[in-house]
Amino acid sequence: MKLRRMFLVGLMSAAVLGCVSNRMPPVDTRVTIAPDLCGDVEVSDVRCARGSSSFLTFQANLVNVRNKTLAVDWKVQWLDAEGIEIDSVVSTWNTRALQPFEIRALKATAPRPDAADMRFYVRKARCRRARRET
Repeated sequence: MKLRRMFLVGLMSAAVLGCVSNRMPPVDTRVTIAPDLCGDVEVSDVRCARGSSSFLTFQANLVNVRNKTLAVDWKVQWLDAEGIEIDSVVSTWNTRALQPFEIRALKATAPRPDAADMRFYVRKARCRRARRET
């Protein structure tokens, strides 16, 4: 009887744990999603590479995982080899509308060839109209 009860408890635990969905995308420490967007958007396929022009290029996919249109702001902050922010007019917030379940590739190029890394930030749009692409 005891063995049967332990078996049933183990079986039920496995069933419950097997039904839990963990939709967390792979973590990239260079990406920051504002708390007010957590669960609404995901960032995937983060890439940062130096092209033939010797400038770093950033690309990532921003994914709306909800069944509603979202307006988001995003920016890339470029860093030099010592991890110091590079002041630049290209490191400004950009606004984008994401349709339900849309995957949008975002791309940016470093302002100087000595940029060594980047940080990517996403937040809910602030008081501006989101730009829609066709």
